Amino acid sequence: MKKTIYLLAVIICISACNTSVEVELANDKVSTIFEKNCETVKEYNNAFCKEDVDYEKFYATNAIVKGTTLGAKDSMNVEDRKVAHQEMWQKYDFSTSQPLNLLPGVNPETKEMDGSVRMYFNLTITLTENEKSITIPMYESYDFDEDGRIVFLQYYGDLTSAILSLEE
Repeated sequence: MKKTIYLLAVIICISACNTSVEVELANDKVSTIFEKNCETVKEYNNAFCKEDVDYEKFYATNAIVKGTTLGAKDSMNVEDRKVAHQEMWQKYDFSTSQPLNLLPGVNPETKEMDGSVRMYFNLTITLTENEKSITIPMYESYDFDEDGRIVFLQYYGDLTSAILSLEE
């Protein structure tokens, strides 16, 4: 009977040693990174709508941007992005729905939070020459480097049709 009690005591002690503290600490770290990256996405979104993006602040030098605009390159670098923005800002004004719907991204292999940010929002595009506007749903996905700068951005939305509808 003593052996059973000792064995039971050992099992209880071992099961009391829970490793969830380590997991919680890891999740806290990823959550903190995610929150910081959310602030970066909000700032970037505001800068884009104000037509005043500090590309060196927001983008890593090797960043890649992929979008769904008809005829666009498969991927763009930061310099391509600057040119595209300048061309758009000459004709259009942009605004987004607030608050932005920011969600945590996950590592595709582990399915665990990795600090990346996913965003759903409505984008309003206004042709400045006639003030005609259209609002479309958008989805963007941001991955960041260790310094908190965008290393990969992809966006989905029917920008081509939206812009063409304003030109008619």
